[in-house]
Amino acid sequence: MNEHVVGRGFPDSVRVRQEMLREALAIIRLLWQGGYRSYEGRHLRLEDARVFDLPESPPPLAVAAGGQDAARLAAELGDGLFATEPRAELVRGYREAGGGGPCYVEVPMSWAPDERTAVRAELETSRWAVTGWKVMSELPNPVNFEEASATVREEDVLGRFACGSDPARFVAVAQPFVDAGFDRLVTQTPGLIRTASSTSTAVNSTAGCAR
Repeated sequence: MNEHVVGRGFPDSVRVRQEMLREALAIIRLLWQGGYRSYEGRHLRLEDARVFDLPESPPPLAVAAGGQDAARLAAELGDGLFATEPRAELVRGYREAGGGGPCYVEVPMSWAPDERTAVRAELETSRWAVTGWKVMSELPNPVNFEEASATVREEDVLGRFACGSDPARFVAVAQPFVDAGFDRLVTQTPGLIRTASSTSTAVNSTAGCAR
């Protein structure tokens, strides 16, 4: 009898999660070749699956990394690196392993006309981001994130996020990521109130420090 397991649980082992990621990347690239495809891995299996609306060219796969092993995996199987902390060793590990793609990093920003509104938006939508990579990579579901971030305070947000509407503050927060070697800045901005002109000013100012 065939046993089908759905939502079988979040693996405790980093090694197992990276093995599963490796297989998942193989499956994605296989499906992008078109037609019906099958895959039999140690952790994942695919039977006669097909992507019917393929893009003209596959989008790049940037592999998230919080350590050297994952950085090397990004160099081996990804089209780029993705990180959430300004750690130069991740970029260096990716490059030394042969990675030649872009290095993306998530920069914590919360735009609003005033600082308090921006802080409250961050607390409401993304306070889990203050907890750090170890928490974000280990916790399996939303209820765990809620519990882990229950004690996050406004001053915790201000210590990590650029909040408000001052472009200079955004540039200051982004600069360590640029100094670490990341060349693509992804702005995480949960602010509840945005205008095209103000957001454009902040993003363009931040992008300027990466050139």
